Amino acid sequence: MTSGLPIRVLIVDDVPESRESIQRLLSFEPDIHVVGQASRAQEALELTARLQPTVVLMDTTLPDMDGLQATLTLTAQFPGVAVIILSVESDPELLRQAMVAGAREFLVKPFRFEELVAAIRRVALFARPASPPSPTVTAQPTRAAVTPPVDQQSRVIAVVGMKGGVGRTFLASNLAVMLARLGRRVILVDADLMFGDVAVLFNVPKGKTWTDVAHLSGMLDPEVVQDLLTVHASGVHLLLAPYTPQEAETISVDHIQQVLPFIRQLADVVLFDTYPSYSEITLAVMDAADTLLYVLTPEMTAIKDARQFLDVIELLGYTEKRVLFVLNRVHPAAGITAADIEESLKQSCLVRFPDDAAPVLRSINEGMLFVDRYPEHRISEEFQRLAAILFEGESTHISTESQGRRRRLFGGLILSRRATS
Repeated sequence: MTSGLPIRVLIVDDVPESRESIQRLLSFEPDIHVVGQASRAQEALELTARLQPTVVLMDTTLPDMDGLQATLTLTAQFPGVAVIILSVESDPELLRQAMVAGAREFLVKPFRFEELVAAIRRVALFARPASPPSPTVTAQPTRAAVTPPVDQQSRVIAVVGMKGGVGRTFLASNLAVMLARLGRRVILVDADLMFGDVAVLFNVPKGKTWTDVAHLSGMLDPEVVQDLLTVHASGVHLLLAPYTPQEAETISVDHIQQVLPFIRQLADVVLFDTYPSYSEITLAVMDAADTLLYVLTPEMTAIKDARQFLDVIELLGYTEKRVLFVLNRVHPAAGITAADIEESLKQSCLVRFPDDAAPVLRSINEGMLFVDRYPEHRISEEFQRLAAILFEGESTHISTESQGRRRRLFGGLILSRRATS
């Protein structure tokens, strides 16, 4: 919600003590106002129509109707209401059913109060006040609303760079916002599973991650995948990295391949932020991408890595992919000019971001995207230019004589990925 009004919450639970406990705890939050309590599903529907809550806390066990069925009915009649399911079970199938029913969050009891408050605030950002259905129309329960599939030729762009600290996440995040401004439906995927910082740059304290994708492996469909995305105020949808390295270890290439077709249905542009390595995950992302944005800085080590990248993608047989080199932190005092770098790589760097550390750091520390914080800055202008290049065909293609050899880098050695005929 952007109006600044309190978040109106309706608590639905058949146990009076549970309702009172939640209401008492929420009373300490100045931006959250409990407008009512219900012990039955039918009562919840009636109170939703009359009290117009923005968030409904729905227990799964109710005397007159299953909590999931109640959610399905409520979200069909009041699609602007955000429902948070509260359950004592953590079964992945139950989570999937809750998402299909239209719930925006799923919390397992017992949960920490901070988790509940964060979930309420998160879903309320995009909720709309409820309004009763037209008296001439009988609302029927339906599946959760999903953005209609777009053309299967949605653009998949991988932001890569084989040296740490060159600004991949900064570039991917701000480019995503710029593309959304231009009317594109954008999903930004954090594929830096161990140390991803997309959530930090977008100032998203908590959301669903690749861990949730893994839990629902084999049960994914467009509706479920849409509910795994975190919606930012900019309009960009985010698939976030796991919150711990231990969780990241559970994510495999299979999960990338399972979720990608559904993500492509839901977006015009899918942007991947990656980890600086030739890991199986990064290679899977590069395989799926039709455009590779390679980020480097004016440093000898970064230039060396970029030259190696050119060798590797030739071995990978990426003859049909667009490859665009992006030069970041250009500064006259660097001692290496853009012309020097282009000569070394034998490739053009059509996009060049100037070095201006102070506003970049300020935007990150303030939790604001740079293009929002400094829309008139030269860096923001270059993001706009990059967006135009991506969709106006002003990029270069890598020239290579390789005709389909597929290889991967593993332990510093190039090994065969697919036998050639």
